[in-house]
Amino acid sequence: MIAFRDFSSAEYGRPEGIDRALVEANEWLQRTCITPLNIETLTKVTGGGLANISSSDIGLRVWYVVGRQRTLAG
Repeated sequence: MIAFRDFSSAEYGRPEGIDRALVEANEWLQRTCITPLNIETLTKVTGGGLANISSSDIGLRVWYVVGRQRTLAG
């Protein structure tokens, strides 16, 4: 079975926010010994019309297999 966990940036649209989400995701992965299947950047798109669209990175999503965890040795 697959699952995901989201890690939110502290401040939307600011590079240090997405870096903070990455640090939290890495700490969680090390603590739980989970091997990720995929990692996505979560983006918020706002505005209307083609000329007024803006986007902000708001976090990371880690996809993983439930019950299939690696050991610290390997």
